[in-house]
Amino acid sequence: MDNSKVVDSTTSIITRKDFLVPSRVTEIFESSTSLELHITEASKSNETHNHLQSYIVYTIKVGPLMVKRRYSEFEMLRTCLIKTFPTLLIPPIPEKQTLASNLTSTTAKSLESHFPVANGPSSSNHNPLNLIEYRKRMLSVFLNRCLAIDQVKKCRYFLSFLDPETNFSDFLALKENQILCKTSIYKLAPFDALSNLDNQIYLTLPVPSASTFGSFPELAGEEQFENFVKFENKFSKYEAVLDNISRTNKRLVKHFTEMSPDLTELGSSFKALSLIQDSNSIENVGRVFDRTLIYANQLSEATNTGLLDKLIELKNFTKIAKKIIQYNRNKAVQLKMVEKSLQDSRAKYKEHQKQEEEISRIDALASRATGSEQSANSSAEAPLTDAELQSALYVNARKPFYGKIPGIKKINNVILKYTDPNPDQTRKNRIYDLRLKIYQLERQQEILEEELGKINDEIWDQLVKFHKWFKTSLAQLVVEYNKHLAEYIRINLEAWESCYNR
Repeated sequence: MDNSKVVDSTTSIITRKDFLVPSRVTEIFESSTSLELHITEASKSNETHNHLQSYIVYTIKVGPLMVKRRYSEFEMLRTCLIKTFPTLLIPPIPEKQTLASNLTSTTAKSLESHFPVANGPSSSNHNPLNLIEYRKRMLSVFLNRCLAIDQVKKCRYFLSFLDPETNFSDFLALKENQILCKTSIYKLAPFDALSNLDNQIYLTLPVPSASTFGSFPELAGEEQFENFVKFENKFSKYEAVLDNISRTNKRLVKHFTEMSPDLTELGSSFKALSLIQDSNSIENVGRVFDRTLIYANQLSEATNTGLLDKLIELKNFTKIAKKIIQYNRNKAVQLKMVEKSLQDSRAKYKEHQKQEEEISRIDALASRATGSEQSANSSAEAPLTDAELQSALYVNARKPFYGKIPGIKKINNVILKYTDPNPDQTRKNRIYDLRLKIYQLERQQEILEEELGKINDEIWDQLVKFHKWFKTSLAQLVVEYNKHLAEYIRINLEAWESCYNR
């Protein structure tokens, strides 16, 4: 059954219009199969309109095009991609609040000479040079990883982001895009979110919480769920170990940094001693200490920028993998929530049916007793339609806020009980609303059951491919790290051997 049925224009919450994708960017992608995106510059913006302070702008090279974007626009792009493709592993971007703790002061010192910035408040510890340079590198990685994903490469959010003629903030301010950003990922269609932004069947889905899973213990025994839990546990272990390696690497770099003054002092002292004793061999020892200082700084920079960049990215990827596992689990919980609500609503409807039958029986007895003719009761209920459901749900969603205050409905019911001029019609309206609720839940159950199998398959496929890539990347990272250490040991050994062989 089509989940995105067309509804009457009066019930639509979105003004339908065709959104043109940037053709220039598409043409560049199609003409170059080996295209890479580069962030060529990170500089302060001179624009101050609507901004209390200046901000960093990243210049992206897209073939012959150059486009400037803020860090916050990268964040919004990723949010849109996650909500449009919830079953895909959307690559990570560096986080604002945690970057400073992941990079050491050594990196800042080594990068300062290559990344000039004006003096002022923005060059304080809250906006360090190393953080900006790190973002520049990792945002380039993010864009190229997105480019390698076919669905993302064709996505209008990604194409518009890379189009220099598109003001991305204004683009996101369009009503359709605002709805996507503000709506919970669990109220969006997982495989066609943009076409269902006004679909009330999705927009009225319950949102699972962390505590909801405990209400459905039967899910834990399912084989598919157990397989996902194994993946989740594995990624949690990876995350913990990588975090520990990151902290250890920071201590190692700090150790080399603290050694620098001592090595400098030793080199100077041995040179001074060689002058007193007029000894070339002692002078050579002093030179070795000078060279050792250079080698230590080179190792620190290589491990702190080369290793740590990839290490943090891998760690962030494990978090993303865990999030799509959580999404899969919550979609299963969401289906259970709908099934539970449907069961309760059907039970209530049966009670109302019994009450109606009892009322009809009493009316029939009263009619016979008075000798009056009972009007024909046309109890046949017309089948509900999706258009009718969409219209009713849309009207209900537009009720004023005070009508949704907890407890106000009970108060209204009490007042209505004593002032209702037409209780029969009110009773029929309640039965109709209950029928509508049951139909809504049945449609939601049907859609979720159909989608959940596909969600399981796609996320499982993503996790299997990711795990293979992750293990390969981690092995390459360890080999590269080992090469840096081996090279450091080799050149130091050669320096000391040459000193004694002279």
